[in-house]
Amino acid sequence: MSDNYAITEAWYFLKEEVRLRGSTGAMLRTLPNGKRVVVKRGGHEFDNQEAHIKNEYDMNRYLNELGVGVPHATLTEEYGKPTMLTNFEEGSKPIRANRDFSPTEDTPKLRSDVVPHALIANWDVLGMDLDNVLRRPDGSLTYVDVGGSGAFTAKGNQKRTQYPHLNAFGDSVSELESFQQHMPWVYSNLTPEEIGQSYDKYGGVDAMVDATKVISNPQTSNILQARAEDIARRVA
Repeated sequence: MSDNYAITEAWYFLKEEVRLRGSTGAMLRTLPNGKRVVVKRGGHEFDNQEAHIKNEYDMNRYLNELGVGVPHATLTEEYGKPTMLTNFEEGSKPIRANRDFSPTEDTPKLRSDVVPHALIANWDVLGMDLDNVLRRPDGSLTYVDVGGSGAFTAKGNQKRTQYPHLNAFGDSVSELESFQQHMPWVYSNLTPEEIGQSYDKYGGVDAMVDATKVISNPQTSNILQARAEDIARRVA
C-alpha cells in the first residue's frame, strides 16, 4: 500500500487517534502501514476553518520550498472538509530556550531561520510552550505548526479583524521587530548581520519570490512577493 493511498484513506482503517496539544484540535493518527501522521482541519473559533487549513498547508509548502525544516504535508478531504496530514516527527525532541535570555544549543539555529518566519508572519513560530518547533535526531529543526502564519492567527482568526490597529500581513515585514519584542528569549537584539545571514541562507529575494509558485491563493502569493522585496530593501 502506497503512502499516498494510506494517507488519503486512513480514516477508513483508523487504528488510533489521540488529541495533541494545541489550539486547533490536532490529532495523532496511526495509518494501516504503522506510519503516524498529525491530522489538522484548521481553527474554528471565529473565522473560516477551511481557509485557515488551506493557508497552513500553503505556508508549510512554502517553507519547504525554501529549504526550511517542516514535516512533509498532504492536503486531502475527510468528512467533507479539507484536511492536512503531516508526518509525525518520530524521535524529535522539544527545543530549549532559557527565559533569562541565555542561549542554548538551539538558539543559533532559531535565529538563523528568522527571515523565512518573519516573511510569512509566523506569529506563533515557537509556540506558547515552545512546542511548535522540534529538534530532529540529526540536530536540525522542524517547524511542526505554522497555523499562525499569513493572514491567520493560530486559532483561525483573521489577524486584520482581531488586530485592526496593526497592518497584519501587509507589505511591510514588521515581524523583524515584533519577534524581538514578543519572543525576546530567542530573538532579542537581532543584528543587521544576523538578518542578512538568514536572508542569504534561504536564497535572498529571488528564491523567496520563486517559492511562491507553490502557493494556491493568488492574494497570499502577491503579498509574500511584496514582503520578500521589503526584506530585500532592508538588507541591501
